Amino acid sequence: MAGEGVRHQILSGAKQALSKAPKGVWGKGMLGFTGFDIYQNVQMGDDVGTAMVKAGAQHIYWTMAPALAATTTFAPMIGEAAYGAGKFLHQKEQWWNKQFNQTGMVGGQYMDTQRAQTMRQAAVQAIQGSKLNARSALGGEAKIFSPYGRP
Repeated sequence: MAGEGVRHQILSGAKQALSKAPKGVWGKGMLGFTGFDIYQNVQMGDDVGTAMVKAGAQHIYWTMAPALAATTTFAPMIGEAAYGAGKFLHQKEQWWNKQFNQTGMVGGQYMDTQRAQTMRQAAVQAIQGSKLNARSALGGEAKIFSPYGRP
């Protein structure tokens, strides 16, 4: 029966608040949020009186300074979102540099050899001297520079 008394107190308080509530969408919306705030405070362990005082203070705050209240309520979430986005972009950049830009130069850690240079010279001469398909000759070079290719 103790729960029934608490419920009766909440309902009677809500009826009184409704009779004195400001008219319009903003007033009714704020009243709805205040009622929900009271309910949440009771669920978190406050007694009805304490829950109503806390919710009333929040209601006054939101009614008198809605821009400030919105800023102080949502600024931490916006800051966390911005931090998360920056962290994601930094990780993406680090991954890209690790995959494709190991030394800050095209080709990464590639070390040219005499054999590779000779093969390149022979391919260029073959391209110049005949109708050889240049893509097949140059495809091998691209494979060497690619981090996924196997020379």
